[in-house]
Amino acid sequence: MGKSSNPEKTVIVAGDVTIDWNIATTRREDGAGAAWHTGASTRTFWQRSGAALLADLIEAVAAELRQNKIGDFAVRSSPWFTDPVLPGDPRLHHAYAMWSLHKYGDKPPLDAERPAWRVERFLGLDRANDDADSTGEWHRVPNEPPAPDIVVLDDAGLGFRNHREWWPSAVTAEGQRPWVVIKMARPIAQGELWNHLHRYHAERLIVVMTVDDLRLTEVQVSRELSWEQTAQDLAWELIHNPRVNALSHCAHVVVSFDTAGAFLLSQPTFGEDQLHPVCRLLFDPKTVEGMWTQNHPGGMVGYTSCLTAAVVRQLMCPGSAPDIKRGVQRGIDAMRALHLEGYGVRGAAAPAAKLAFPISLVANELAKDTLPYAEAVVPDAVRRLTQSATTLREDVDGSFWTILENISSNAISDVAQQIVLEGAEAALKGVPLGRFGKLLTVDRREIESFRSIRNLMAEYCRKSHQSRPLSIAVFGSPGSGKSFGITEVAKSVLPGQIEVRGFNLSQFNEVGALHDALHQVRDTGLSGMLPLVFWDEFDTDKLSWLRHFLAPMQDGSFQQGQLTHPIGRAIFVFAGGIYESMESFGHDLTPEMFRDAKGPDFVSRLKGYVNIMGPNRQKGTADPSYIIRRAILLRTILLRDAPQLFERRNGKDVINIDSGVLHALLQASHYKHGTRSMESVVAMSMLTGKSRFERSCLPAIAQLELHVEADQFQSLVQQIELEGELLERLAAAAHKVHCDGKRRDGWKQGPVRDDLKKIDPLLIDYAALPEMYKESNRETVRTIPDKLAEAGYVMIPARSDSQLVEFPKDDIEKLARFEHERWMADKLASGFTLG
Repeated sequence: MGKSSNPEKTVIVAGDVTIDWNIATTRREDGAGAAWHTGASTRTFWQRSGAALLADLIEAVAAELRQNKIGDFAVRSSPWFTDPVLPGDPRLHHAYAMWSLHKYGDKPPLDAERPAWRVERFLGLDRANDDADSTGEWHRVPNEPPAPDIVVLDDAGLGFRNHREWWPSAVTAEGQRPWVVIKMARPIAQGELWNHLHRYHAERLIVVMTVDDLRLTEVQVSRELSWEQTAQDLAWELIHNPRVNALSHCAHVVVSFDTAGAFLLSQPTFGEDQLHPVCRLLFDPKTVEGMWTQNHPGGMVGYTSCLTAAVVRQLMCPGSAPDIKRGVQRGIDAMRALHLEGYGVRGAAAPAAKLAFPISLVANELAKDTLPYAEAVVPDAVRRLTQSATTLREDVDGSFWTILENISSNAISDVAQQIVLEGAEAALKGVPLGRFGKLLTVDRREIESFRSIRNLMAEYCRKSHQSRPLSIAVFGSPGSGKSFGITEVAKSVLPGQIEVRGFNLSQFNEVGALHDALHQVRDTGLSGMLPLVFWDEFDTDKLSWLRHFLAPMQDGSFQQGQLTHPIGRAIFVFAGGIYESMESFGHDLTPEMFRDAKGPDFVSRLKGYVNIMGPNRQKGTADPSYIIRRAILLRTILLRDAPQLFERRNGKDVINIDSGVLHALLQASHYKHGTRSMESVVAMSMLTGKSRFERSCLPAIAQLELHVEADQFQSLVQQIELEGELLERLAAAAHKVHCDGKRRDGWKQGPVRDDLKKIDPLLIDYAALPEMYKESNRETVRTIPDKLAEAGYVMIPARSDSQLVEFPKDDIEKLARFEHERWMADKLASGFTLG
């Protein structure tokens, strides 16, 4: 390995080594069969991998640091095989993979003339012969320095972990305190090496692994549902699962999701008000685990080596505390660059492919300072549940966490407006986006439900011989978009192969109509398309239709007279018209009535369900993100029905809309018919030939009343905007009113609050208030227009001090209820609990 002339510091690299045999194949363009043909070419290339590849990559990183005068490190490693080897050499582990050319990227320009070499198929591993002389000197680091600064170990589970004589003396000798970075494969946190490192080096130990290797170590981590669920699963397992929770004692643990993101567990640093490990999720909000590589076909070798080298680079940079988080982000970027570029010469035929890991490319990527990935601190579900147990938010489990909730209650309305104006990707940076065809959602519950359904559909379609339909249910309020959501999910699984059929059971008078519908489903399947069948309002007539679906759902057939008709492959979607959620399905019936209607039998045949949230606030819940859902729906409707309102600015489609109109469309208390009402308000507006959505474009009050509370809607349109000096003056006035009321009730100012003695430290001038309480008064004022609009009033500048409004008692109650709910939501969002 290369050496610095006067190295200040040293890195040692050791571990398991494999020989990778990369078999490049160039297919014939005519797609001929499996017969042997001279037009197809194949070439085999070999390279050192595992710890040997990692050492070469770290050497390249060290060279870059020396060149840029950032650090001066010498890299020492074992004298691994450099001479040509043969397949099957019993001293070595041999890994085999088939490589082929794949499309370079997924967006123009695709560079289609120079596709990348990626893995078509991993063929397996040929392990070394235990009886062979594999304990030679090539396992040990010659001339090992007495006190290296960094020790890097590649533990692939191929023997190194159980041979103490192969380990560097820096990790076995007493008194040594190097940073130790271990790249660990399954089984995780097991073996003699791990036990030793955990006992003697935990405080300066960094573990790097993949989430799939962790999943194969008897831990439960969800896959492809939501970033929040996967991150919380990981936090739970690493901290509480006795199989692997020793990992939480390490300085850092990095769990890779390959090119989509990574999870970082770190011990709290000096000065942090934190007793437990800090868990962070570093992720791409536009994708979820596995999605990026699905969009860029082909496999790759070397992801975890990129990530490990990125972490080691941060240890090699000067500074008292290494920025591991930055290293992880650079590692993800390097993995993506590796995947896109592939091995060897892009576009070359097999004989000239020269397949080899692109060390220089990866080292250069690790030196770049771009940090495009979002970050979220992951709460420990156990502590979060304990902290949330006494709050008023009984609508959700205390452990239910969403990254979207990081948007403060003060900012959520501004974010919603930006979504409509510029799009969700511009407004929701750092928030996971669930995109399924034309459907976009940011609600974690919807994302998880839709991804579960998508996974079910994908698995169903992968199995070509299906004898019965896939049955799922979808619930939501009328007009919430049930059919649209499921249709877009299905089309994202099998684009161009789905035919949608819909039948409204409330319009069927007899079972014969159902049989006719099932015959149409059969005909669709026989035509070669996969029928996506919506059984709308299946829950009408006290669930009387359920019994007629039991046989088609279970057996994939239906009886008509003496004949039994097979249905074939199909996806049955039961769309509720009475019940708005799976949890409420049949709950208005007695257990006996539900059982007689075959409710339990029907539910047992369902493979999944989705509760569609819709544009309105969910009943009985805080649901602060409803306005975000509403904003996404509104922008989708406007783009579809009024595209002339948009213009291209700085790479974004920006809408021209009056601020009052936008405010009313977002803040309307309730859309009477869900999404349909939103669509109708836009459709009724006079937008033809208009390039801006003005107030004059809105429909008349009587027309608005069909879909919203018209008086409140118009009040929202005309609301005054409170900001700047006016906001400060009104906030000071609000505080004065509060203080005058307190003093009138006998309260006095004092250093410590005492409810019995009526002492309040905040009975002071507004200017002297701490900023937290000033902001509380500002928020009270900001919501005055919304409170007034709730009762149908508009706030306008007064012409004199004598103009006072006497509110009727009913309106006073509305305003008081609104203010209490606002105050309570603000306290909960600030971390207060009931006590």
